[in-house]
Amino acid sequence: MKENKLTILLHIIKNNGNVNKLVREGVSFKEITSLTNEAIEREYLTYENEKISVTDKGTEFLKQTIEIIKKTNKNEWIEKDLKSQVKRIDKNFIFLPKQNELTFKVLS
Repeated sequence: MKENKLTILLHIIKNNGNVNKLVREGVSFKEITSLTNEAIEREYLTYENEKISVTDKGTEFLKQTIEIIKKTNKNEWIEKDLKSQVKRIDKNFIFLPKQNELTFKVLS
C-alpha cells in the first residue's frame, strides 16, 4: 500500500499536479510529508533551490509501478452525483412548479 501512495506522489510531482488525489485516497498531509521525505531518502526526489523534482531513479521506479495506480474500473474513479438525483415519478403525473421556484421569467 505504501508503494501505491509513493507512486501516486511521484506521478503528482512529475506532472506538477495537486495532492488532492492523495487526500481523496485517505492520506493525511502529515503522511504526504513523510512520504516525500522517504522519497528523498530513497533518492527518487531531489530538493534543490526550494523546488522538488523527480530524479532518474524516481522516474525508473515510476515506470515500473505506474500500473498500480491506473484504475480501469470506472466505478472506482467516477463518483456518483447523488445531489442531482431526483425520485422517479409516475408516467401519468403532471408536475406543476411553484411560481417562485421558476428560473425563467414568465411573460404575461
